[in-house]
Amino acid sequence: MTPASELTLWMLVVVRAGGLIFTLPIFSTSNVPKPIKVALGMLLATLTVPLLPPANFQIDAIWVLVKLIFIELGVGALLGFICKFTFFALDVAGALISNDLGLSMATVLNPGSGGATPVTSTLLYWMAVMLLFGLDLHHWIIAGFVRTYAVLPVGAGHLGEGLLRNFLGHTSWVLAAGLQIAAPVMAVAFLITLVFSLLGRAVPQMNVFAESMPVRMAVGMFVFGMSFGFIGDHAANFLKRIPDDFVRVAQHLGMN
Repeated sequence: MTPASELTLWMLVVVRAGGLIFTLPIFSTSNVPKPIKVALGMLLATLTVPLLPPANFQIDAIWVLVKLIFIELGVGALLGFICKFTFFALDVAGALISNDLGLSMATVLNPGSGGATPVTSTLLYWMAVMLLFGLDLHHWIIAGFVRTYAVLPVGAGHLGEGLLRNFLGHTSWVLAAGLQIAAPVMAVAFLITLVFSLLGRAVPQMNVFAESMPVRMAVGMFVFGMSFGFIGDHAANFLKRIPDDFVRVAQHLGMN
């Protein structure tokens, strides 16, 4: 490859890496300065280019280069969006748990969404962030990014039915995963509500709502704390799937 071709290849890899960084959880928030995001994209591209096979694309007009830039930017953004599905599932679980514990009004700023979310959702978000770096899964994400070039060379990405089916499957998985994570707290809250409903039938003078709320909150918080190990295992398993999801999405993007 000529120096000009190598520079063009590096620039296109920077575009895909930049799309990934700008949509990746943690780094996509407004708390991370944009120059830092650009620098991370350039660093990732510099580490990736020596591992790539020789490129076979040809640029003979400026519009071809612009087309390749848009394609690579879209590919990187899709890969980064895939990483967010685990955080979406935890956000759903946190919302379900807060509803059952009566904590829907207790909201704090969630850096992941950039808005106010229930405190349980924010707690699960930070747990996922610690798991991502504590288990060195960010290294596996980088490895998954490099693997995408084996199935999706530069400029070969395009939309197709397979990609749409994959995203629809991920969307349904988010709700199912959120329900699985929140299931212990939801089950306990249901049992407490059922018990107090029966007591209300036996003792009509009892204010069921006022009496059950403190019990449901206390027991629910206890179960939530005791199930943190279970939630962490689930979240870690979801995060470990990200590199394979990268390759799967890249394969769908490269299908004719």
